Amino acid sequence: MKVVVNTLDDSEYVLESLIEINFTQTADAACDCFWTVFKSDDIKGEIVTIRVFDNDKLIFNGYCDTQKISEDENGAEVFFYARSTASLLVDNEAMPFTYNKPTANQLCFTLAEPLGFHSDLPEIMTEQKYEIAKGASCYGAISRFVVLTTGKQIYITPQNSIRLYEKSKDIKSLGKYKILSAKAVINRSEPLSQICFKRAAASVGYKLHTVAEIKNDFKLCERKQYVNLSSLEQWQREYAVLQKLKNSYKDYKILELTVSGYVGEELYQRFSYSSKIGDFNDYILVEKKYTADKNGSVTRLILKKEIDVKEITYVD
Repeated sequence: MKVVVNTLDDSEYVLESLIEINFTQTADAACDCFWTVFKSDDIKGEIVTIRVFDNDKLIFNGYCDTQKISEDENGAEVFFYARSTASLLVDNEAMPFTYNKPTANQLCFTLAEPLGFHSDLPEIMTEQKYEIAKGASCYGAISRFVVLTTGKQIYITPQNSIRLYEKSKDIKSLGKYKILSAKAVINRSEPLSQICFKRAAASVGYKLHTVAEIKNDFKLCERKQYVNLSSLEQWQREYAVLQKLKNSYKDYKILELTVSGYVGEELYQRFSYSSKIGDFNDYILVEKKYTADKNGSVTRLILKKEIDVKEITYVD
């Protein structure tokens, strides 16, 4: 793994004396994160930008948030923490505005392109109004629109492209990797059995119900919530209920693996894994954490099972 930094005086350095590395990617987080510790003899000056390569592939492109220099009897060391370029979209507030029949590409053109990003999103639109409230970030304004209209998340590539997370078409086997440890987790306390809701504040009672039929297959306890949708635009209301119900199952089945070396697979790749602890078919990679130090390098993988909640909606 090659780490290249640029300093305030426009000098470029390839770091040679790396002591420790940590590189984290999470589907639920806007920014990838990278930090490292290295001998201070490698560079002089204030770090501005960081690029990280796996062989010749750019896997991280970002800005230094924090830099620390420390010294003891063993010499001087530099630590820096960086977030990917998506931090620009997170740190910049979007101007409050109400769009009429916007598309995702229109929002990207207005909010992201001035900051150096470009859209590779499919055509995503609504026939209704979309309001960006005071305090929303540029990233949040785009991400929220896409989630409300498609139920899917966006991510930012190291090349500053805005894309949609899509499950891979193929399912790969994790058997080709050297698995150091594996853990299967089942969380039965979070899934909801049903959501009772009303569309308007003036409605009497919560007479609309969306039920997760899958709860019967898993023998889950009854767990109910009440939701008032009156504050949302009409087109956002019923999808908001379904998304809330589905999200309650997203951590139901988790597979945690520690793998020797760096795993270059993209997030949202589907995998299968079989061992003494069980057979795990069609789990989605949602987080990678690579660490390297004097003891070697490993990648911690978090995979989750997508649950079909088998929802039905009815009225009392």
